[in-house]
Amino acid sequence: TEMENLILATALELADHETCFVGIGVPSLAAMLAKRTHAPNLVLIYESGAIDANPPVAPLSTGSPSVTADTAMIGDCLDVFGDLQAGRIDVGLLSAAQVDRHGNLNSTGIGDYRKPKLRMVGSGGAHDIASLANRVVIAMPHDPRRFVASVDFITSPGFLNGGGERSRCGLRGGPHAVITGRGRFVFANEELQLERSFYP
Repeated sequence: TEMENLILATALELADHETCFVGIGVPSLAAMLAKRTHAPNLVLIYESGAIDANPPVAPLSTGSPSVTADTAMIGDCLDVFGDLQAGRIDVGLLSAAQVDRHGNLNSTGIGDYRKPKLRMVGSGGAHDIASLANRVVIAMPHDPRRFVASVDFITSPGFLNGGGERSRCGLRGGPHAVITGRGRFVFANEELQLERSFYP
């Protein structure tokens, strides 16, 4: 199915011995698959403070008991966000409701911020992950409504308006790829483009 393609292709973005700051949902499923297959030494970090997590079942939130069930260390938010600020996170794995051509993500609201058509969960730790991880992989369903020229609200920064604006703002890393159930998208000159389709 497209969802299986999405999870598998996202898992393949992760390498053994990397440190991955994991979001909930598809990002968590992909990270768990990678750890159980080609990347057994992948270190999964959740914003609740779980370091080197190995959830036996998919967590429903960063505070789910499964996040800590087989975890090497349980710290707190300060520990894991400290690692992020120190540059020790190789890859951030995120999802969102919208992505634009510069890799900015929206998980706050659809429509005008003051009177949105839909209010969503917001940032959580995604803003920090998108700003400070050495690279960011975005996993999302392939839906034209999710791919927009400009997001309704920048919850998590990509390359902002392009033209080197991200680096001028002092943000490290940046979006590396967008994975959907139909293909892999990359950023050329800070703009999203299809690299390969998963269908002939």
